[in-house]
Amino acid sequence: MNLKENHLKYIFGFFAFILSFGVYIITLIPGVGFIDTGELATVCIKLGIAHPTGYPLFTLIGSLFAKLPFGEEIYRLNLMSAFTCAAAVSVFYFFMIFLFNDYVKVKIISEQKSKKQNLSAFRTDNISVYLIALSSALILAFSLTFWNTANGIEVYSLHILFLIIVIWSFLKACLMSLKSDYIHGGEKYWIFFAFVLGLSFTNHLSTIFLAPGVIFMYFAINGFNSLSFKRILFLVIPFLIGLSVYIYFPLRADNSVISWGYPVDLTNIYRHISAKQFSVWMFTSTETAGKQFNRFLSFYPKEFVYLPLLISIPGLISIFTKNRKLFYFTVILFVFNILYAINYDIYDIESYFLLAFFTTAIWSGFGLFFIINFIKSNKILISAFTLLIPLLMLFSNYKEADESENYQVRDYTMNVLASAKQNSIIISSQWDFWLSSAWYFQFIKGMRPDVTIIDKELLRRSWYLRHIKIHYPELYERSQTEFETYNIELLKFENETPRYIKPQNELDKQDLVKINSAFINLLNSIVDKNYNDKSIYTTSEIEQSKQEIFGKEYLRIPEGVLLHYTKNKNLDESYIEPEFKYKITKIDSYYFEFLMKSYYDAYIYRANYLMNFSKFEKAEELLKKAIDINSQKQEAKNLLKKISELKAVQK
Repeated sequence: MNLKENHLKYIFGFFAFILSFGVYIITLIPGVGFIDTGELATVCIKLGIAHPTGYPLFTLIGSLFAKLPFGEEIYRLNLMSAFTCAAAVSVFYFFMIFLFNDYVKVKIISEQKSKKQNLSAFRTDNISVYLIALSSALILAFSLTFWNTANGIEVYSLHILFLIIVIWSFLKACLMSLKSDYIHGGEKYWIFFAFVLGLSFTNHLSTIFLAPGVIFMYFAINGFNSLSFKRILFLVIPFLIGLSVYIYFPLRADNSVISWGYPVDLTNIYRHISAKQFSVWMFTSTETAGKQFNRFLSFYPKEFVYLPLLISIPGLISIFTKNRKLFYFTVILFVFNILYAINYDIYDIESYFLLAFFTTAIWSGFGLFFIINFIKSNKILISAFTLLIPLLMLFSNYKEADESENYQVRDYTMNVLASAKQNSIIISSQWDFWLSSAWYFQFIKGMRPDVTIIDKELLRRSWYLRHIKIHYPELYERSQTEFETYNIELLKFENETPRYIKPQNELDKQDLVKINSAFINLLNSIVDKNYNDKSIYTTSEIEQSKQEIFGKEYLRIPEGVLLHYTKNKNLDESYIEPEFKYKITKIDSYYFEFLMKSYYDAYIYRANYLMNFSKFEKAEELLKKAIDINSQKQEAKNLLKKISELKAVQK
């Protein structure tokens, strides 16, 4: 390789980073987003502990980005995702060069070391290799889920970077084991692999998806013998050193802002790392697996705008022909990722398939390599044309990936808080839409400290009772008896969860009744003991739970996007209607549709309520806003017609 080609290798690698990073910055969400972003930002800034599995490495790195000297804290942390994803793209580029040069073109990787293998189909110049590797990296960069991961703070950005580094270091170690002249020096690659594998687990536990592929490849390369097992025992040491980042948990368990799971002892640490809280959503039924698999099939082709999937077919054939171990390795990674992830019953499942998208990008790269080597024309020129594929993906996915104008979560959070009077309590279970975001706005930005926010679903976790006691001591003291009674039952539930989920005998059924009763008693107590000096609100979905109704003797009055618990049957003339700030969107997404429906319903409920007091002008104003949001629905139009009829009767 001459000096010019070596320079081009690194120039292309830098270009892969700078192009993807530039695009990600342009499409970056400017503030808080859906689901966990508000919580994760708060955890990074305050060095707290996030939801299971805790992500201590992500938190520590995030705390550094949060200290950057520009922009708002949430923007800096969103920028971290853009940076780490762009770094992953660049690392993937060099990884693909490694595969092309070492796992295909090097004779020692043949299935039988003594057998000559025809590598003529994979002989090409270095510049073409760099261009194909660049195209492969950009295919990954502009696949939709990967791109979305880069747009805002999430643990998956660092996760995909670690997946690439772990797999690269593993295959490099395997390569050293295969070299005929290998005597010394190869162990350093195994040590590095074990160390980064441990680090990867401290960022995200789904690193476990690598296990079947890694186990297969390890023994296929090293043999099933005593030396292989001795090496594994030795590698436990660097693995545990990487894993030691988890010591962060007991060191920060007493964090006063957020300490999810309160991992102060071994029991809580294990429960948090193993994500026991979310285990009830895993392997629930074959119906769930089928549903999630169908979802995967529906969005998988769109991820890559179809063409790279077609190219991956000759790529798979090529890998199978030239290196069957590598073929089986990638296929096992792909298949196991899908088979495991589809058993997780959550809506935002796409990120759990990142390993499958990663292997698809590998196959696409080999497909391009295969096609180029059968073209008789100028290979460098044709290789350059392969860059049109990721450019097509860039333009095709841009509109859906662009989050630069997405202020919906921020606006909804502000609208919820604006709906509540001073010194209010809001009980909600809308984590994905504003509760997570509210942690950022309250604990970081200091907004509406007068409002007590209670996550009804988190009340089912003992650590959250401690959280309430710290942040809302007055509320806790007023209902201390109910909190302590409920906590006794809750601890029993956390220690013996299976018998509550599937009660087997009369005692199990009695304990289930006791915890449900204690839960409702606590909610009733919160309402009753704070009613005289605080306004009590819930969000609408709380009322849809027929089995967990509380505050039965109170009226539910629509105020903003909230429902006000009150015993006053008269119109509260002092209530000031909030002026909602939002952008009407028709985006076909569960999250955006939920917000638009929330605004629409809020206008309908409030207008209907005001009509009972002949406040027709204000009701008409609200109904017109509802029609602006969704002109296809008839409720608002029917109510406007009814108002006209009532006005006519009054005249």
